[in-house]
Amino acid sequence: MNGHAPVRLIALDLDGTLLTRGNTVSDGNAAAVREAVAAGVHIVFATSRWYMLAKRTADMLGVTSPIICHNGAMIRSPIDDARLLELMIPADAAREIAAICDERRYESMLTVDDVTYMITKRKDVDPKRLPESMLLTEQLSDHAGEGVEGFLAFGQDAVDGLREQLGHRYDGVLNIAWGYSETFPPYVNIVHAAADKGRALQIVCDHVGVPIGEAMAIGDAAPDLEMMRVAGISMAMGNAPDDVKAQVDVVGPSNLDDGVAWAIREFALT
Repeated sequence: MNGHAPVRLIALDLDGTLLTRGNTVSDGNAAAVREAVAAGVHIVFATSRWYMLAKRTADMLGVTSPIICHNGAMIRSPIDDARLLELMIPADAAREIAAICDERRYESMLTVDDVTYMITKRKDVDPKRLPESMLLTEQLSDHAGEGVEGFLAFGQDAVDGLREQLGHRYDGVLNIAWGYSETFPPYVNIVHAAADKGRALQIVCDHVGVPIGEAMAIGDAAPDLEMMRVAGISMAMGNAPDDVKAQVDVVGPSNLDDGVAWAIREFALT
């Protein structure tokens, strides 16, 4: 255990961490997660994804611990969908962000009332193959207002454009996080200013009765550092950027090499 307390809870990022490029969970990772759950280890997803999408992976793997979604703006229980934390984007800010995405036609989406609306320039997106909770729309503005949980936009043009347009005018109002990894394109995630994966992890630890010193946080991108800093032990995936790897306790195998399975067996099931 390298001098660390036994790991009783593992906070897992999804994209670029548990998931591969095809948004799938490898057989090795799936087996390790199920083994950990059976052994009483809390597996806590901590993701920029919206709840209904993260819950699909949780249900598939038998994960019942609370899910941290929207980069810490929301925490919900997959058992009964109860909300442990809910931070909404102010309506005026939501309308402005949606208008920018609409005007520039960014690959982007917003989530409100368990439905995620997406605008896309891609011609290969089949609406019938999208998750049940996801709908194509011509304009995000048609759905922006009260109750927006978060925005996601993809591509360097969206990252640069939204940062330029929003600037520092929403300091203290919005949490604007951008990142990338070798397995995921540049993206920007916009949520309530108080959203923080570290704060959310502390709430989950308190809820399930596990000291945060007995928690492990695993991720591959800059937004994951918030939870990595507060957990008892932190691990960056082998595919994480060097600046993320420089700030953690352990660097494990990549997401394509079952890094999550390695970490579970090395730190939680030994």
